[in-house]
Amino acid sequence: METNPLDHSIIEENKFWGETFFPERHAKSSRKRRKQDLTEPQTISAKIQAEYWMKCLFAGVPLDRDPCDKIIVMQNGLAIHEIALDRLNTETLVGRHPNTDLQLESNKMGMYHLALVKSGGKLYMRSLDDEVGVLLDRKKVGTQAPIPLWNGAFIDLPGYRLEFVLSEATKPETLEGMALEEIAEIPRFFYTPPIPPASPVLANLIDNRSTISLWSEGQTIVKVVDILDETPDTKTFRFAGEEPLLFSYRPGQFITFILEIDGKQVKRSYSMSSSPSRPHLLDVTIKRVPGGLVSNWFCDQVKLGQRLTIKGPSGKFSCFEYPSSKMLFIGAGSGITPILSMSRWISDTSADVHVKLLASFKSPEDIIFRKELEHLASRSQRFHVAVTLTADLPDPNAWDGLRGRVGPDMLRKFAPDLDERDVFICGPKPFFEAVRQTLQELEFDLSRLHTESFDSGRVAHGSGGLTKALELSGPTHEIKFVRSGITVQTDENITLLELAEAHGIQIDYSCRVGSCGECEMKCAGEVKIDSECTIDAKSKAAGFVYSCSTRASGNLEVQA
Repeated sequence: METNPLDHSIIEENKFWGETFFPERHAKSSRKRRKQDLTEPQTISAKIQAEYWMKCLFAGVPLDRDPCDKIIVMQNGLAIHEIALDRLNTETLVGRHPNTDLQLESNKMGMYHLALVKSGGKLYMRSLDDEVGVLLDRKKVGTQAPIPLWNGAFIDLPGYRLEFVLSEATKPETLEGMALEEIAEIPRFFYTPPIPPASPVLANLIDNRSTISLWSEGQTIVKVVDILDETPDTKTFRFAGEEPLLFSYRPGQFITFILEIDGKQVKRSYSMSSSPSRPHLLDVTIKRVPGGLVSNWFCDQVKLGQRLTIKGPSGKFSCFEYPSSKMLFIGAGSGITPILSMSRWISDTSADVHVKLLASFKSPEDIIFRKELEHLASRSQRFHVAVTLTADLPDPNAWDGLRGRVGPDMLRKFAPDLDERDVFICGPKPFFEAVRQTLQELEFDLSRLHTESFDSGRVAHGSGGLTKALELSGPTHEIKFVRSGITVQTDENITLLELAEAHGIQIDYSCRVGSCGECEMKCAGEVKIDSECTIDAKSKAAGFVYSCSTRASGNLEVQA
């Protein structure tokens, strides 16, 4: 007759183990476990486990989030059972024999391989197999002593792993005296966690790039993968596609977010600070605006993992549109974002362009991308970077760079070859108008000046399609919206886009500052077009206008 691995002779080898955990087994002599010894509610049968799983499922409790103490049985990297601890017998046998409480099939598994015992609110284990054995936290366990288990412990068996969730049991500071043996090489038949798959980004970059979708126009959904604090009131939001996605756009362009805030759809456009030379990610850098609906919503509410809808790309403020071997970039505040996008492109591609970059901020704390601007200047002889501060500093010695607003002396000193360069200016409308005036004083060829405005129209307006009252002042004119069949009055201060919105006429738009052309429409009559509007002469000659930057100077017929 075979000896029961838990009979009295073995238990006597460890009096504590025998007296505490197996008093009822002293009289047993048969190794075979009888069915009547296993009470049905305690047996871990497939039926009971399926019922437990279904109970969790219909209760809406994900198994991996179930807070109860439990054992998770792993095979080939997957959880095949989750067993609540309160369903275990006081004494639970694990092995290949049909009469074990937890039967696991593996050719190296012993008939009775492992014992788990509950006592005094704790869970203990003991190896019952001398030939193959058991691993606890990848160390071989001797068969002579019980070992307490703890939260996060795992036991490796041939082909399986038992992971323990024990909320009240912490790992001992030392495992000495627990009969654990370091082994030089763990046999392959023990459970081995599968090798994690290669990072999808790395795999796609190297092996599967041709299969990745390309976004270059229209709407798409992106997720927030990082949020970076640039200054106390400015953050960079980094986006990736829901699925691996390559972003294709021109450096300096912007995208439009289609958002829902307080139950209303809101569209808002922001320049990308990232470069298409790094196509897997999209960066947008947003500075808080006092009272700004969207900028403050982004900085306060947007979280990692959040999904947002974007549309674009749009805009002609790009070094691609006006190629030149010499460029002067001038940015103020958050106007530095498209400037950085173009700078990153030129640096990443080693483009044959000599760049002077002049950035204006209030104080050292307000300098956006300070470290990267310094990096650009230090890593390329083709980049010359200077920063000027406009605020009075409490400590005059705190800044040894340029001071004051951009003026004729500063420009001539920083870019003595100004007349040989294309100039790109981005910032608040008063800023770029002042710099434009400076360039006129220096008799600069304004056909080589390219501007982008971040005025209030870009960050303060809500969604269209809602009627609102307009207060007219000064000379008024009659505007006929031909397709809508509506004729209204306007003055010389209201843009055609604002007028259409006030009367419920839907016109697509993105930037609202005359950059993207999304709101282009045909118009007959006398109009005044804002100076920063980028519509080309050919389109104007054909009777087209950008409605966001066009105001009536007489009676008009508009195709909208």
